[in-house]
Amino acid sequence: MASRKTWIAAIAVAGLAVGMTACSAEDSGDSGEAVELTFWGVQSKAQGQQAQVDLWNEEHPDVQVTYVEQASDADMTTALQNATAAGNAPDLFEIPRGYSVSFLVDGVSQDISQWLDNDDETFAQGAFDFVHVGDAVVGVPFATNPTFNAVNTATLGGFGFSAPTTWDEFQTQAVTMQQQGDIKSMNLPGEDPSYLRDLATQFGADWWQAADDGWKVGFDSPESLAAGEVIQRAIDADLVSNHTYIEWDALMQFYSSGQLSQFTTSTWQLPIYEANFQSSVGDWALAPYPAESDPADLVSPSYYNAYGVSASTENAEAAVEFARWLATDEEATTLIADTVDGASLFPVVADSSGYIDALLPKNLLGDHLSDAPAIVERAVETSRSMHEGPDQVAATEELVDWWARALTKDVTVEEVLEHMQEWTVADLTSKNIDVVG
Repeated sequence: MASRKTWIAAIAVAGLAVGMTACSAEDSGDSGEAVELTFWGVQSKAQGQQAQVDLWNEEHPDVQVTYVEQASDADMTTALQNATAAGNAPDLFEIPRGYSVSFLVDGVSQDISQWLDNDDETFAQGAFDFVHVGDAVVGVPFATNPTFNAVNTATLGGFGFSAPTTWDEFQTQAVTMQQQGDIKSMNLPGEDPSYLRDLATQFGADWWQAADDGWKVGFDSPESLAAGEVIQRAIDADLVSNHTYIEWDALMQFYSSGQLSQFTTSTWQLPIYEANFQSSVGDWALAPYPAESDPADLVSPSYYNAYGVSASTENAEAAVEFARWLATDEEATTLIADTVDGASLFPVVADSSGYIDALLPKNLLGDHLSDAPAIVERAVETSRSMHEGPDQVAATEELVDWWARALTKDVTVEEVLEHMQEWTVADLTSKNIDVVG
């Protein structure tokens, strides 16, 4: 007989109703009393959420929401797991990065496919696709991170360069700047392998992919290995710095100094840089992420944030309706996108062009500000995100260890990806989750 985890994983991929899924709001909405929901948010993304809840409560007297803030993704994860075990989980919650599938498999969240659709095309298609795992829907998307480069025009211009349009051009320029001016063109912290994930995403890799009868693992796919080779060439040519996020002031000083020609970023980070780049405010411009080969075929790596619905809620339909409102209502999204009173989050609505100007800092980009909206809009239009996997959090911890070894040249990036392929297959198998392909 199949184990519980195998059974739940198979059900999740098939998109059928799992046994632990509770009744919808229709089962509890005949009493005449207001439906009461509890919504948990994360402090780092919370600014503006209380205002959203207040607006909802004012406009929806039949469904009233209580908001509770968790300090971090780690605190949210622990609190959700404990609350689920105790039977007092919130109705709706932010899903910490990497947990969208594992929460479904472990019974923390539930498949909401029967309540969430995009028939009115309100959601951007990429966001709506992201929350689909097989036929199941793991949550309601609410924010995205359009990815592009911030380039130091003073540094690049000093060598007669403009922003590179492909990774080959990036390499050529970066080698020249390194040899002639000791300029770095990538900053790769040892604790953060996101550059590797981003390039693999851009090149078309899927590290986890749901199949009819299990999961396909793709760390060593041709696309992933090709992305790793780009980073390996940069490491080998000493184009890379390794300033850590842990030493934040030193990192900001380095970014601002002109000794780094460019870095990958998104809209929510730009106000932070404007506040910290005192010595180079006005020198920065936005540019498309360098393309794999042809700039006309640009793919911009991205990722999405989503809300999960508790497996034990008695008001799943109302929770989905509230989450959809948070993600798509114009007043609600304006509150969360605000760079002062909100969290600078980029909405996942199909037409997000109206939010871009307000998300861009006015001083950091100087004379290049007028060019920035088109860059952001193109990043949105060309965005792609990998789907998450059932053991992504554990795999990421393993990847961080090996990523740090690659940066010290103890192993190659190819060896990192080959190790992660073997490790992830073994880890899924040990958890009785089938691996195919």
